[in-house]
Amino acid sequence: MQQKGAKKSIEKALDLLEALKEKDNLGVTELSNILGLNKNNVFRILATLEVKGLIEQDEETGNYRLGVKTLYLEYSFIKNLTILNHAKQFIKNLRNKTNETVYLSMLHQNDVIYFYSKESKSSVLAKSRLGKRYPALTTAAGKAILRAKKEPSEIFEVDFEETEKEVVEIATVIRDESDHPVAGISIVAPVSRLNKNNYDGLFKHYLLETAKEITNINKIVLP
Repeated sequence: MQQKGAKKSIEKALDLLEALKEKDNLGVTELSNILGLNKNNVFRILATLEVKGLIEQDEETGNYRLGVKTLYLEYSFIKNLTILNHAKQFIKNLRNKTNETVYLSMLHQNDVIYFYSKESKSSVLAKSRLGKRYPALTTAAGKAILRAKKEPSEIFEVDFEETEKEVVEIATVIRDESDHPVAGISIVAPVSRLNKNNYDGLFKHYLLETAKEITNINKIVLP
């Protein structure tokens, strides 16, 4: 009986997290209605999740939202993806060739998440995207992955200051043995160093070459 009760409590807590994921900043009454639980039960679940850092309470409104810990859990998951074991050295080599920040990213619903990077050694850097989400259609990486789902051909996308002012991103994709895109790979740099005058030269060549190398490793290693 204790095991069943524990299972039900876990399921309720997960349902609550799902509710906050779908609609941020909800009050106890709203959560009670969504979950079909009385307010006392909701309060108990909220208290436990808040202690663990999985939710946070807005001091002004008293409503609840997902906590920072949920981002850490998400990041812990994606940073351990198998593709990282194959890609890390190639990413480092690309960073060394271009001296710009290189990212790996993945598509999640309508967003792209940047889950691994090798930063440029330059003194001026674009704001880090590591562990962050962006609408897929506003980033070169997101657009590249979306295109690659429909097109088996070589993919190359450019974002000129759409996601962030004075920042440029060029991107392509890494594929698996079925030519399905498993990740985006991109170079992100200030527009002063990566721009319309030079992105189509060595930057593009090195990026596409690296993506092909990682793709070929995937096809050999993956079952």
